[in-house]
Amino acid sequence: MRFVPVKSPEQQSVMMLHRVRLMLNRQRTQISNALRAHLSEFGVVAPIGRNGIEQLLVVINDESDARISADARLCLRMLEAQLRVVKKQILTLPL
Repeated sequence: MRFVPVKSPEQQSVMMLHRVRLMLNRQRTQISNALRAHLSEFGVVAPIGRNGIEQLLVVINDESDARISADARLCLRMLEAQLRVVKKQILTLPL
């Protein structure tokens, strides 16, 4: 049997920080992928990466764009709000 020393509170805190950061990054990816998938159903696509997501967010907020219905736009704006919250949380984590 192998015995492992007990972790200090500082070590546990660092491990928690890494796990939370990983979880938030996964959520950001999931939300971005959901936005891309839903918009692609309406024929709206953009390049991969942050710039592509920003282009999609411009389309979501363009009321004059008739490709997206009002109901779909409402749902997409909810996803946009979630994406902004997750991005802000990632930036507030200590390095």
